[in-house]
Amino acid sequence: MKSEILLGVGISGAGQVAVQHAIAINSHPNLYVAAVCSRSFENAEKFIHTYAPDAIPYKRYEEMLDDSHVAIVSICMPNHLHAQEAILALDADKHLILEKPAAINREELESLRSSALSASGKTVVSFVMRWHPLVTNIRNLLDKQAFGDVYYSEMDYWHGIKTTFSSYNWIRKKEFAGGAMITGGCHVADLARFLKGEISEVFAYSYRQREDFDYPTTYIAAVKYMDNTIGKLSVSLDGLAFPYQFNIDLLGSAGAIRDNRIYSKELFTSQDDFIKLSCDTPNSGSVDHHPFAMEIANLVDNILTEKPVLSDIPDACRSMEVALAVTESALSGKPVSIPIL
Repeated sequence: MKSEILLGVGISGAGQVAVQHAIAINSHPNLYVAAVCSRSFENAEKFIHTYAPDAIPYKRYEEMLDDSHVAIVSICMPNHLHAQEAILALDADKHLILEKPAAINREELESLRSSALSASGKTVVSFVMRWHPLVTNIRNLLDKQAFGDVYYSEMDYWHGIKTTFSSYNWIRKKEFAGGAMITGGCHVADLARFLKGEISEVFAYSYRQREDFDYPTTYIAAVKYMDNTIGKLSVSLDGLAFPYQFNIDLLGSAGAIRDNRIYSKELFTSQDDFIKLSCDTPNSGSVDHHPFAMEIANLVDNILTEKPVLSDIPDACRSMEVALAVTESALSGKPVSIPIL
């Protein structure tokens, strides 16, 4: 049953991610889908028929923002529209669910950050790994110092984008996607910050394996954290010959983590080998595998009770700084420093 406190959500977009947002919204007692806007009005109507029969379809995004029943805006459009639509929503005093990446270039990033810092609306950005059960377990173990002082980290996002991928037509173009490190690699940039800490400098290389993309599709970056420890980030959209992989490795003075395998003498004094945690791993690129329900519930808790949100726009902008710096370093062949604001 729905709660007495109901917040209407307006969804911008009608693709696969929008479907998952609608499912998560419909499952929350304080939320309902009030409106849907898409680049195709017909698609918006079809979406409503299937996922939100009582919602109002809109032809123009600005018209949906004028709807007083819309308290929260969910932005599920292609990457190049994220920052633009987010700024309009914040200026309209709406709360915001923003799909990653938060922005695809520095100009967008600065405009979005400025709008978020001066806006009254609460925000959450879909760096969904932060709500993943495995990452929740790892974060709890790190908080308990189960692995001592972590001095090395590796995060890898390997996702072979097939021609059947729903976003294939635009994600292979830099003007719409932003690049491999921005559209997918931003997940590893964000998770590195979330699990290890702020990054101060990157040095990166890139390579383009496939001709159907107009930008480099594989990146590797050495990173230095503010505490002078080190790590590695990588992204590849080229992996058509093997399954999707999201790798997490952390080395500490008292143990180590390799995905869902842990080694910690602090926890298991007689341990001789890695122990496997019995929880899901993030090795799926399917959006129905992502914890959108937990992300959106976190935003609602933030709106209603001031509970901190795991990834709001100002924090997400810091992760995008890392992704942009990796892209710039690979292009220039020089290290790039990360500003800490």
